[in-house]
Amino acid sequence: MKKSPELPGSTSRLASVLRSPAMKDAIATLAGNNDLTHDRMFEPVNAVVAERLSKALPKQPETMFSDRPITEAIILEKTRPVLLVRDGKYDIARLPAVEQEISPFRSKLVPRINAVGRIELSDHDSMSWCGTGWLVADDLIITNRHVAELFAQADGRKFRYRLNQRGRYVGSRIDFREEHKVPTSNEFGIGEILWIAESSDAAPDMAVLKVRRAEGLPEPLEIATKDAVAGQWIGVVGYPAYDDRNDSSLMERIFENIFEVKRFAPGRVVNPGNGRWYLTHEATTLGGNSGSAVLDLASGKVLGLHFGGSFKETNYAVKASVIQKIIARRSWVPVTRHELAIETEAFKDFKRTAASMKDRAGYTSGFLGADKSVPLPTPGTKHSVLPVDFEKNALPYTHFSIVMSKTRRLAIVAAENIDGALKIKLKRKDKWGYDPRLTEKQQLGHHDFYGPQPFDKGHLVRRENPGWGATEAEAQLGEDDSFIYTNAAPQMPGLNQKTWLSLENYVLDSTRTHGFKVCVFTGPVFRDDDPTYEDVQVPLEFWKVVVALDADTKELLTSAYLLSQESIMPTEGFRFGPFKTYQVPITHIEKEAGIKFAKTVREADVFHGGTAETLATSLRFLEIENPEDIVLSRK
Repeated sequence: MKKSPELPGSTSRLASVLRSPAMKDAIATLAGNNDLTHDRMFEPVNAVVAERLSKALPKQPETMFSDRPITEAIILEKTRPVLLVRDGKYDIARLPAVEQEISPFRSKLVPRINAVGRIELSDHDSMSWCGTGWLVADDLIITNRHVAELFAQADGRKFRYRLNQRGRYVGSRIDFREEHKVPTSNEFGIGEILWIAESSDAAPDMAVLKVRRAEGLPEPLEIATKDAVAGQWIGVVGYPAYDDRNDSSLMERIFENIFEVKRFAPGRVVNPGNGRWYLTHEATTLGGNSGSAVLDLASGKVLGLHFGGSFKETNYAVKASVIQKIIARRSWVPVTRHELAIETEAFKDFKRTAASMKDRAGYTSGFLGADKSVPLPTPGTKHSVLPVDFEKNALPYTHFSIVMSKTRRLAIVAAENIDGALKIKLKRKDKWGYDPRLTEKQQLGHHDFYGPQPFDKGHLVRRENPGWGATEAEAQLGEDDSFIYTNAAPQMPGLNQKTWLSLENYVLDSTRTHGFKVCVFTGPVFRDDDPTYEDVQVPLEFWKVVVALDADTKELLTSAYLLSQESIMPTEGFRFGPFKTYQVPITHIEKEAGIKFAKTVREADVFHGGTAETLATSLRFLEIENPEDIVLSRK
């Protein structure tokens, strides 16, 4: 018969149980009453256990029953229960010695247990859920590498969702309920796959995901500042599933044939793992427990991240100190020059005067033709428009105009005219500065925001777009105007905008459009739960609407796009990884961005009628990976 490992192993788990006098007495009582096991083939075990426990515990108890590995499982069936969780509270343990240890913490642990959820999948080929995860640091979900790899994979230095056999991306979300006989759920979309540890024995089995913050998100767990010690009482919170790697009859007795719901498994730390990245424990777990939180009963803080084990041997968890280091390092966040202490030339604002900004024509609604008017969209009631002394509160620049938000200090919409036939290639001259027609407090500048914060000044009207005209001076003025802070929006460094920024050029050059002129509208999606940095809410999504003339009909042709680093499908969670571009119905842009386009522009959408209705209802949009993916036909 195969012998169990010495340390950490089955005998070590048994020894940790027997070191508790109350537990030892309880087991002896069970054995003396022939209640330790009711299987006939193991009836002699009752007598053996009763006899041995009546004697003093040997110095090396791990040798006890080393030739009877099934005996240990039977003992653990009685002493290491897996209790159902109901409304955040774990059930009463049947064994008084266990209940005595865990009862003082039942109510105190409710908010901690509520922060543990089941990771669920959509469009996976074979799985509807895949493991456990838990919330930490407001919006981070911690789980195992081997759990995350079921639906995600590395893509260079970033991570993305996997494709299923039908070519669709797998989606994920987390449900913090999934309790036995509880029909309600508490689901949140998983917004990004931030980091997955490399597949190596030297690397912790851990992954970090980002959940979309919304009302009802549980209070995050706190990670213990000190690692566990041997014998420390713990509770493993997760979702054990039927696992055919274990004895089926034993599982059915322990779990009473109830699987895949939230459970609380009390136990002790066996080996704290000094000098290693993992500890071992002897709480009862199964396959779905991967990613479970290992909680210190006394404080409710996280002592470990459970990642595996054998039902008859031992269980493993990533130590608290290792988890803490990974989160503190935040290797998924692009490093800034400030962190690296790289000296750079002091930034200076380019000074503009009100006189230098005179006579700007701004956006022209009749740019595509006198009878093809494309008016500025109207901001809805969700916006607080900054009033300015210009028509429709639109600040005019060379070939574009901008409507500002009074409360967000960013553009609500940037409207531009592009004449591809008159484009002139110019040398880039970064002349970022304030618009002198506004106060500096009405704009986000370098020294008060972009300099201290790790965001780039992202052009809404891209630099090259207004760089056209009858003369080079006119084109240069257009490019210079694009470097005014009203045209900037905070964007993370390294944002891949290649497809996003080439949309206008593709529409201009497409055989489906007439001429070399387009009208383009761009803006951020303002949401109440946008993350805040230094009192500035940073938008996570941006939209763009391009209006041209149809090559066949010479009528207006509208296409709308959304750039997202978070979810555009709130019912299912983010599905494609950060910073993807989607083509969407213009009605979706109106709803999300809180603006209204002219009826003629809406009716010219390439997604019209039943197609637009289907897309808007299902929230499943067309992902744009190459310009050829763009739809520019109403047929």
